Amino acid sequence: MVATDNSEIKNKKKLREYLYKNPVKLALKLQKFLQNDDGTLLEPVRLKGEGVGYYYSYNDKKHIAMPRNSEYYLLPWDDEDPDVCYIYNHYRWLTGIILKVPKKEIQYIGFN
Repeated sequence: MVATDNSEIKNKKKLREYLYKNPVKLALKLQKFLQNDDGTLLEPVRLKGEGVGYYYSYNDKKHIAMPRNSEYYLLPWDDEDPDVCYIYNHYRWLTGIILKVPKKEIQYIGFN
């Protein structure tokens, strides 16, 4: 599971306003999305090919169009099918998106 901090601010609009006014807090919150539960960084990956691809969104429970040339993060989740994996992207404000993709479409770009 992706580790996240549980904010004291429950109103999303107020949370966004607070984070926009405090960029260090925003950076720290986004940083937590890139770590697993034990603090290990998630490995950055891309999707092979160009343009967009249609991938199953774990959040939306349907296939959605996603750009292949974006940075994603490999999640340490297992699936019944050994040929698929899950990746994360900051697609949506403060929630991100999790996609189920074929492992053969993953391009490992490594850590900076």
